Amino acid sequence: MTHSSRGARRTRTVVLAVAGALALGSLALTSRASAPGSIDPRSYYEDYEVGQGEDGGWFGLSGGVADGAASGAAAAGSARESAGPGRMPPVPGPTQDNTFVDAGTSGAVDPADDPLSTFALDVDTGSYGVARTWLRDGRRPPPASVRVEEWVNAQTYDGPAAPASGPDAEDLSVTTETADSPTCADTQLVRVAVDAREIDPAERPRVNVTLVVDRSGSMDIRSRLGLVQSSLALLAQRLDADDTVSVVGFEDRATALLEPTPVSDTDRILDTIDELRPGGSTNLAAGLRLGYRLARQNATDDAVNAVVLASDGVANVGTTGPGSIVDRIEAEGRDGIHLVTVSYGMGNYNDHLMEQLADRGDGFYSYVDTYGEAERLFGSDLVTTLTPVASEARAQVAFDPDLVSSYRLVGYDNRAVADEDFDDLGVDAGELGAGHHATALYEVVLAEGVEPGTLIGTADVRWRSTASGEAGRADGEVRAAGADVEPSRYLLHASVAADLAETLKGVRSRGRCEVDLATLGERAADVGAQELRRLVRQAQDARAAR
Repeated sequence: MTHSSRGARRTRTVVLAVAGALALGSLALTSRASAPGSIDPRSYYEDYEVGQGEDGGWFGLSGGVADGAASGAAAAGSARESAGPGRMPPVPGPTQDNTFVDAGTSGAVDPADDPLSTFALDVDTGSYGVARTWLRDGRRPPPASVRVEEWVNAQTYDGPAAPASGPDAEDLSVTTETADSPTCADTQLVRVAVDAREIDPAERPRVNVTLVVDRSGSMDIRSRLGLVQSSLALLAQRLDADDTVSVVGFEDRATALLEPTPVSDTDRILDTIDELRPGGSTNLAAGLRLGYRLARQNATDDAVNAVVLASDGVANVGTTGPGSIVDRIEAEGRDGIHLVTVSYGMGNYNDHLMEQLADRGDGFYSYVDTYGEAERLFGSDLVTTLTPVASEARAQVAFDPDLVSSYRLVGYDNRAVADEDFDDLGVDAGELGAGHHATALYEVVLAEGVEPGTLIGTADVRWRSTASGEAGRADGEVRAAGADVEPSRYLLHASVAADLAETLKGVRSRGRCEVDLATLGERAADVGAQELRRLVRQAQDARAAR
């Protein structure tokens, strides 16, 4: 398909403000200045055709690829890269050649041996998005792909409001809650929730965003490059006129496709999105280096400066391991340019690389598997959460060894911080953007005779304020619950997410804790967690991961 025919199907229309508000809902209402032109971002995804590169059509397919077919051919482009001219490589399926690294599963801790539990706060959600894709395709996700805290933090809760907005507001707040565990006998479930303050969209700083887009052969699928294009169009639609966008494309080499451009120049940005074509190998390291170079040239102290990497995580040219460009990523993160990684597709997919890059780049990691998820992330959440509120954020929960027999932190297995480093903000931890919510759950077994309401521990949070540069602190009390305590919907919802994640990880069929999927589905329905209820049903019918 030629560029002109492809462009003809994506219609740009100038719209009235009222029509734009109706079409875009809250997105149009929360932006300070609407772009002069408006498009239908969905059309990039729905109209995408395989084989648009210079050697296009190698799939032997025509027309848009449906989601199921797309996942079945997800890594074909990457396989083609090593096959050589004229050779038709086998097409890896969605379960083939994926890279997941098991973060482990923590066990119960005796507070007499270690009363302190210290970890970096985390708002990644990639593991949950990956599992949605596997379950939708009738397969249980690989146990190594499950990071329980990402399932918990991917949920939208009916819970306490975040701290008040405004420059004088506290950056973070801590809420604690304890109730009897719905899963584990003779165990209490403690929720520690950390909420970052909101920022009024009308008061947020300017955004300088550099988009680093994978356009290698492995991206030549509607649910990869087509969805990336829709995502970028959604983001351009959501940004304000005085924000700037830069675009770097990479395959064998990296190319600056768009120098820093104000969002008011809508047509130029959309033309760049149109020009994204798949083909070649995946020199991810070169793409990031050029992306950071552009971001550094355009960075200003009064703006949010970020690099957003959109890729399937496949990297097969140049220095590509998680440690190969870590120094640059970490240095830029410390100097105010943070990295957000967004993954697409399944099959020959490197979850570990994308998660680790975001961790080192002081950002967060998400997985986009549907147009609806692209709308949520790029059309709603990303612009505000790009605005950092707290850096080097970490939590420490201390349990009284005279009152607590054992405790277990659920998840956060690769986010541990040494207890002695809790007060040292020079030690790398987590970052929270405006409106971010991070939740941690603990399973706690009380000592004999502990009365309801007894103070059994404390929860402390430390961070560095990105507004003032000063150290921040918030704390809360952890108290024993009585049998008559009614848990909040927030805690019950979080417990369903954690129990489903640990069931699929294979760690919920031992000891005092047992989960029945049918009961878990009922619990999800009781708290209105409809997506979790659907995932439970899919898990009941799904084949085991291979």
